[in-house]
Amino acid sequence: MEPALDDAIRLHKSGNHAGAEPLYRAVLERDPANRGALQMLAMLLVQTGRPADAVGHFRTILRLESGGVAGYSNLAAALRLAGQGTEAIACLHRALALDPAHAASWFNLGNGLKQQEKAAGAGWSYRRTLVLEPGHAGAAGNLKALHDQWGPRLDEAERRSVAARRPEANADTRTAAAEALVAVGDAVAAEAMARAALEQDEHHHRANRLLGRLLLERSGAMGVQDGKPFAVDRALVEEAIGALRRAVAARPDDDEADWLHVAAVATLVQVGMASDTVLRDGARAAWVRLRRRSKDTVAASVIGFHIYRRDRLVLASWLSRRFRRRFTAAEVAREHELGLWTMLRADDAFFRALPPVEAVLERMAPLEWRIEPAPGLSGEQVVFCCCDDVYFRRFAPALLESLAERMPGATVAVHVVAPSLETEQVMDRWRVDGRLTVGFSLDRPDMAGWTDIKRVTYYASARFLRALQWLRRLDRPLTVVDTDAWITGDLQALREDMAGYDVGLMLDGRRRGPSREIPVGFAVYENTTGGDRFLSLLGSYIGHFLAGAEVYWMLDQMAHYAVLDWLNRHEPIRMRRFDFLTFPYCHFVGAK
Repeated sequence: MEPALDDAIRLHKSGNHAGAEPLYRAVLERDPANRGALQMLAMLLVQTGRPADAVGHFRTILRLESGGVAGYSNLAAALRLAGQGTEAIACLHRALALDPAHAASWFNLGNGLKQQEKAAGAGWSYRRTLVLEPGHAGAAGNLKALHDQWGPRLDEAERRSVAARRPEANADTRTAAAEALVAVGDAVAAEAMARAALEQDEHHHRANRLLGRLLLERSGAMGVQDGKPFAVDRALVEEAIGALRRAVAARPDDDEADWLHVAAVATLVQVGMASDTVLRDGARAAWVRLRRRSKDTVAASVIGFHIYRRDRLVLASWLSRRFRRRFTAAEVAREHELGLWTMLRADDAFFRALPPVEAVLERMAPLEWRIEPAPGLSGEQVVFCCCDDVYFRRFAPALLESLAERMPGATVAVHVVAPSLETEQVMDRWRVDGRLTVGFSLDRPDMAGWTDIKRVTYYASARFLRALQWLRRLDRPLTVVDTDAWITGDLQALREDMAGYDVGLMLDGRRRGPSREIPVGFAVYENTTGGDRFLSLLGSYIGHFLAGAEVYWMLDQMAHYAVLDWLNRHEPIRMRRFDFLTFPYCHFVGAK
């Protein structure tokens, strides 16, 4: 053993964590794959209340010893303490698949399940630990604590399960057993029992409601958040919807089943998995629900999604405004989906009353041109990105490097809101770097009194007004990309695709809603009359909302969809569609 590691372990065991930690880190600086130092440092981090920091070290150990059962168990313990219980349990199942007799993994699994209030599974895991290691004090103590807290409910679940397994048990008895099993966190047994009840009575409303809820929880649909990666099992959600519809048919006043049905349909739309039939039936249920629950935003969204899918955006816009009147501004701000619909306008009166984009630009903070790019060939595209200073420092270097690698010599225009001196110096270095021809502009808007959501929406949306200014200044096609994107191909190859078009947009063909159909992480605006008209009207639309009190995230995408819809009905432009799901030229950070 390395002497420094030996010293660190001696200090660690004596309780001198502050002295041991730098020695462990020094060993790892010299030998990053030193398993002993990795293990001991990770344990020290857990012991000193930093389990999230320990996770990376345990993962490194697993990469070095991919079949290590103890490695999975230790990683799981750190994940659980770091609040990542679901991932911890998955690690423990992998450990137990490798060694079903690993007592420490059973014990950690019990702890993880106990933390999730899955008492039945936790009790089984602790008992299994004690079979393998009869003297395990932790398992014995936790099992006693579990029974002290959950004893009556565990006994009730066992009693009802025994009754439900009798041949003469009816659907009510089996449903009661399923409900008791849910109460102690045994979802697998509860689902099986609910299915057994429905085999006897397929219209049993409590069994259908319970099965629907359990399937939704298992499907991943309950945890979907906008902008976050998701994994949803469509078949499970559709099966859940069927069960919930049967529950409502049997008992129309079952509010929980009714809400779960409508919410499941909304989630399927948002993740791009809702068939027209599922959405149609969901919209019918949503209309009924909205008559009882006049401020149910999920039901209103499902109705809006259905109308949007029928390409009746004017009606969807009218209904959303009518529904919006039922809420205060504070209530809208708390309801993300309601905020999205608030920014939809499709009626002629709105568009014809929009101020010219020049008036919008006049109200904005002055644009300062700092670096003027060298003249380029007529028709040669300019790549444009825009962000605030924090986002620039976090993502722009990688974007610029990817452009320099994939498109050496390309013209790139960068606009930064309120840049720091450091950011301005970075752009000065790119000006003389030689690999790209760069332009740089900035503005410094007065954001005093702005809410956080208005501020971040400004960064995302005002960039298209700045894009228009760059388009007009350079009189060359402009390709707008997200600052947090990486360029994975030469965008010059798109020039042939854009021949004869005014605008090129990515479209998400899954019809996920008007604010999600056009992901604007990449867009092309030609220096044509149609390209200028689109960006000008887009700027007026965005400016209308930025000037108001209510403005919400994803305004930029809603504006693109609404403007394109209106122009298609009144002043058609030539629009090139790119398939978002197969777009090969950019890699986007996060879910779009």
